[in-house]
Amino acid sequence: MDHPEARDCLLHVFACGVAVFHLVQPHEPAALTDLAVWRYRSYASDLPWARDKLRDLLDDDHTRVPSPEYVLSLYWVTSGPWAGDAHDTALRLLSTPSVLVDRGAPDGPAPLNGTVEESLLATGFDHPDIVPFGVRGVSTGYAGWSGVAYTSHSRERSLSIDELVACELTVQALWCFTRQIQQMIEDGQDPSMPEQYGWRFLRAAYSRLTTARAQETAQHVLMREAIMKTSGLAERLRAAQDALRENVG
Repeated sequence: MDHPEARDCLLHVFACGVAVFHLVQPHEPAALTDLAVWRYRSYASDLPWARDKLRDLLDDDHTRVPSPEYVLSLYWVTSGPWAGDAHDTALRLLSTPSVLVDRGAPDGPAPLNGTVEESLLATGFDHPDIVPFGVRGVSTGYAGWSGVAYTSHSRERSLSIDELVACELTVQALWCFTRQIQQMIEDGQDPSMPEQYGWRFLRAAYSRLTTARAQETAQHVLMREAIMKTSGLAERLRAAQDALRENVG
């Protein structure tokens, strides 16, 4: 797909009815705060853009096309001015960029005073919702609700960007799918899906995402566990599965 600012843009359409746009947008910000502000401000344009693209692609009644709800950021860090503990802190901040931004500013998301970033880099930053999944000497990785940040120290032994993207696409697609079931429940409906995407489909998805495979690397297992935990998808899959099973019964 064409996007006004992305180097690459792919639309992934899943058979269960979910569409996920994957945008690749290289940036060289002067500071982490600049990147965080850009990310939040881009929501105002990327979400309407995605909605309009879907409306253009579908021949159905455009009023029934749902509005995209969320943008998840995956930061693949290739270089930076940090060293030692500051590098680790920078990755943590990227996975939770809200601490660098005033999201309630009158004119939209605005940067906090630059001393905030400097102070956090100097003293360290932690958050109970951040989950690490890097391996010492190989990679540094952190997952949070707002995004995932990863840097490779040994290209031959670290995860590839394709592995990270594939995991995120799967998680986001299932998150949106279970969100639709949740919305039905909150609207007072009895949730239902086509049989091939009913509770057995969700049971299989839960098993595949939470069970280690025989030849899966430890890094891949750690990545998947971190992303599953911070996204809350495991709980959503179980809840949606129970709701669909009850409706069948």
